[in-house]
Amino acid sequence: MKTKKTDSKKNILLLITGSIAAVRIPLLVSQLAKENYEIRCVLSKNAEKLIKPISLSILSRNPCILENDQWSHIQSTPLHIELCNWADIVIIAPLTATTLSKWVTGNADGLIPSILMANIKPIIVAPAMNTQMWLNKTVQKNYENLQNYENVLSLLPSEGILACDAIGIGKIPPNDLIQLALEFIISHNQNLYRKDLINKEILITGGCTSEKIDAARNITNKSSGAMGLLLSQVARFRGAKVKYIHGPLKIDQDLTDGIKRYEIETSDDLIRAIKNEISDYDYFFMNAAVSDFKINSNTSAKIPKNKINDHFNKHFELVPDILKTISESKKANQVFVGFCAFTGSFEEARETIKEKIIQKGCDYLFANPIDIAGQGFGSLSQNEGWLFDTKSMEHHIKKTSKIDLANKLITQIISGIK
Repeated sequence: MKTKKTDSKKNILLLITGSIAAVRIPLLVSQLAKENYEIRCVLSKNAEKLIKPISLSILSRNPCILENDQWSHIQSTPLHIELCNWADIVIIAPLTATTLSKWVTGNADGLIPSILMANIKPIIVAPAMNTQMWLNKTVQKNYENLQNYENVLSLLPSEGILACDAIGIGKIPPNDLIQLALEFIISHNQNLYRKDLINKEILITGGCTSEKIDAARNITNKSSGAMGLLLSQVARFRGAKVKYIHGPLKIDQDLTDGIKRYEIETSDDLIRAIKNEISDYDYFFMNAAVSDFKINSNTSAKIPKNKINDHFNKHFELVPDILKTISESKKANQVFVGFCAFTGSFEEARETIKEKIIQKGCDYLFANPIDIAGQGFGSLSQNEGWLFDTKSMEHHIKKTSKIDLANKLITQIISGIK
């Protein structure tokens, strides 16, 4: 996922082990280099058979490090320690069953296992292996043990066609998702990454709804679904179980990887889906941009242009406030968060926003301007806004990337209810 370039270079140590998925990693290196990251690559012996070290050296602008370099006579300190000290963030992609086993059982046989065991920095894990290997009980037990490591952000392997031509789980997560996880870690600044939403369940809506006018026309809006999706990924990265209900997404589909989701079209679809799910969740983020109007006529014909005004006059109606309706059955232990886009000055919008949070019955309302260049719609846009609660809080989040905004917003909401 491309966002703005980092203000200062972060040191990324990329560990590459011997899965066939290693052939995708040069593209990741190129992608990260273009985003102003300082990258050093470490290849296992098996990974050397799949990709050329010189390719990684050229793409990363740094010499590629090999297993045989671990005890080189030119090193003044042990190489695995020097690399751990250099790195701000570690990525292991792909992670094989063998390396996973060595890591969690304390077997430091080799440079990459030694780095993994010595490292205390945040580490992003992207497994890749055959489906039967992934589902093996020992591998699953090892992976489960890895979840107890506080500095580890694990991305589950994807489903699809594998190198063995089988269809199943085991593909390496998409490069864009790995980069998104990296941007998420960086958004913590000096704060440690923590899985502070473990055992929490979060329902998030996003994207636009669409209402049929006739066989050829519909009513909708510009929402891309990016903000809701990034809220979903951030919540998942922080340990929550997440479901994302959304309209048609106008963003990179790779960024949906790992998210349990359900696509809707109309406002009726949306409220039905929420009602079916809402009772099971601790948090509800109503980020969907619902069309304010609909036509209560299910015509299968295209209305002639000279009759469209009459069609509107007879069948036009407002869509009910979905958040207000859902809030009427809100449980005491649930936290509901609404979203409100506005134009014009914040000072002029403030009173309207304060009224809305009461009317909608939610605990928090996040208001963001959409009439400023470079802000608003789309995953590449930046955003800012103000988080209100039902009392007197007005917390401003300065203009930033949407992944950073999603992270800051969730942090503020969690801290506000402790």
